[in-house]
Amino acid sequence: MAEVKGITKERAIEISEEFNEKWEVWQIVSFLEGFGIGANNAKKVYDALGKDAVPKIAENPYILVDIVYGVDFNKIDKIAIQIGIAGDSDYRIKSGIKYALLVSSYNGNTCVLQENLIQYVEQILEVSRENIENNLIALNVGQEIVIEKREEEDWIYLYPFYKAEKNISERLDLLDHCENAKYIKQFEKEIKKQEKKIGMELSEKQFEAIAQVNHHNVSIITGGPGTGKTTIIKCLIEIYKSHKKKIVLCAPTGRAAKRMTETTGEEAKTIHRLLEIGKIEDDKLRKR
Repeated sequence: MAEVKGITKERAIEISEEFNEKWEVWQIVSFLEGFGIGANNAKKVYDALGKDAVPKIAENPYILVDIVYGVDFNKIDKIAIQIGIAGDSDYRIKSGIKYALLVSSYNGNTCVLQENLIQYVEQILEVSRENIENNLIALNVGQEIVIEKREEEDWIYLYPFYKAEKNISERLDLLDHCENAKYIKQFEKEIKKQEKKIGMELSEKQFEAIAQVNHHNVSIITGGPGTGKTTIIKCLIEIYKSHKKKIVLCAPTGRAAKRMTETTGEEAKTIHRLLEIGKIEDDKLRKR
């Protein structure tokens, strides 16, 4: 490399030493190309599996589904069958189950009815129902999935999704039982004042929704387009502003935050910006 114009002998030695240190990762990069996985994920695979990553993947290619998000399961499945993994292998069935749950999550579902899951896995893997049920039990015992019974029906979660939902529900419950710092007496009269101010009469459901916000720390207001959600938000903002309460508006995405600002006339932020998530990392990058 020192013969290349612009590279000194010292720099060539540095490059060589760095290459040798990362040789194991480069081997994984080459190996993963056959599975349609790019170099950007090689380090992630190496960190998860260590220096024996290649033989581990050769023994069970399906472990890649757990490590690399968005990996092409069908491609890995095809290669696994080609290298001799049995069609009814527990490796394959467990991975197929987790893949099916992941696919469902792309549509916003954190869990799936067990019967629907079994039918889907039967379809994509062409294996027996008995094998799927046995591997569901094994995954549950290994805490890779959670089976939750609701009214005589079993619902299946990927373990991380279950833990996330449980954590959210516990925190919401805790918040709901804290002191209600925003409570305003005679709140119904305040709503009537706002009706006169905006020159329109709220529907019974809108009135009820606004009153509920005053009485509870946590409220969920749902409804399709045109059902009056924006009017509810505007009314709440005006009531609390008139009582010198601090109002904070936030939304999951930048687009939603912008839309909220446009419809209410108040500044709205994304949840990440409000909580300053990522700010520390940004500061580190700037210092570099």
